[in-house]
Amino acid sequence: MANRKVSVWKYVKVGKQWKYCKPVMGRNHKPKPHWAMVDGKPEHHPEGNFYIHYREGKKKIWRKIGPTPSDAINAAKVEESILNAKALGVPIKPEIPKLDYDAQMWKFLNDYKLSQSLESHELMRQTLSEFRQFSKKLLLSDITREDLLRYKQWLMGRGRNLRTAGNKMLRVNQFYRAALGLRPGEGLVTVKDGRFIEKEPEVYTDDELEAFFMVCSPFHARVFSTLLMAGLRKQEMENLDWADINFERGTLAIRGKKDFRPKDWEEREIEIPRELLDVLFSAKKNRGLVFANKRGNKYTHVWDDCKEIAKKIGAALAETADADEKERRIEETAAKYHPHKFRATYCTKLLQSGIDLKTVQKLMGHKTIESTMRYLAKAESKRVRAQVNAVQWKKPDPATVRSGEVSLPLVTKMVWSEE
Repeated sequence: MANRKVSVWKYVKVGKQWKYCKPVMGRNHKPKPHWAMVDGKPEHHPEGNFYIHYREGKKKIWRKIGPTPSDAINAAKVEESILNAKALGVPIKPEIPKLDYDAQMWKFLNDYKLSQSLESHELMRQTLSEFRQFSKKLLLSDITREDLLRYKQWLMGRGRNLRTAGNKMLRVNQFYRAALGLRPGEGLVTVKDGRFIEKEPEVYTDDELEAFFMVCSPFHARVFSTLLMAGLRKQEMENLDWADINFERGTLAIRGKKDFRPKDWEEREIEIPRELLDVLFSAKKNRGLVFANKRGNKYTHVWDDCKEIAKKIGAALAETADADEKERRIEETAAKYHPHKFRATYCTKLLQSGIDLKTVQKLMGHKTIESTMRYLAKAESKRVRAQVNAVQWKKPDPATVRSGEVSLPLVTKMVWSEE
């Protein structure tokens, strides 16, 4: 007799590895949202999602449900019913329940907030609200594949690039699948529908960096020096505490905070150069945020400030130009600068300096080595350029020619006498 039992598990991070663990059951005999059994003991694990596990013949199936335990329990019951029906030969015709979009959206967002960063939650909220206004459909069952593809095209028509439009479409599909309890691949669109051409990372030239830091205030010089010489992400910089910097060891630690979780839940320690340590030590305090606004709160305007600094560079470059040309140069220069480009430049310079890929992956906090390898082409560009310039593309002109057994100097220009 086939095994028709469906069990509920939680996928959590134990040490440096992720593993499936049984959930901790509450007094109501239901799983607790943020707890899992690790080595026979209950542990607090707010990260991760619930899965259901069952067999289809000899094949083991792990199906992701989401962060809400009640959804996992319901999905397990439904799957058990389906397995029993199939065993009895009863035909199964899946039906899409008539769920209210708005109600399901807020339920999904409340669960999403528990397992994701505040920035990710806000991005998901904005996307789902935007799609709701775009489609004007009240029920999830009324949404079609065409609606999602049209949403992607609509975003591109409003100036969003292919990558952003595809990612936003896939977020809506993620919500759709979670609300309906669908398996991976059973949504309205797939990852293939959101594909885009991966562009090479953009990095700053030495001249661009010099021009930028020349017009920075002391505060902004510290901010952007940290992005450049430690390769921090925007949120990592915003949540950096003085306690995270060890001036004796020359290290900077990325740690989880009350309202901040590192990407992929990966904490890391970064060796930073003496030049950056000196810059930071000049403003050192005993505690609190390294980069705070005038009220002592988190500094969150790095993107806007980066653009304003870039505009100053553009204005200086076009100082003698007319009004139209000056405005064009300012906007053109501003387009070249953004905070993430400092991180890309950091990675590229590490590779150019000969630091191995695994070490750079660790310093960058990349989940996969492939993410780090994207920067290899930029890192190799200077060396490749020198090699290309050194290639002998044609046979050089000889300095002499032979006449019998005698070598004579080659005359490249003959002047004939008219006499």
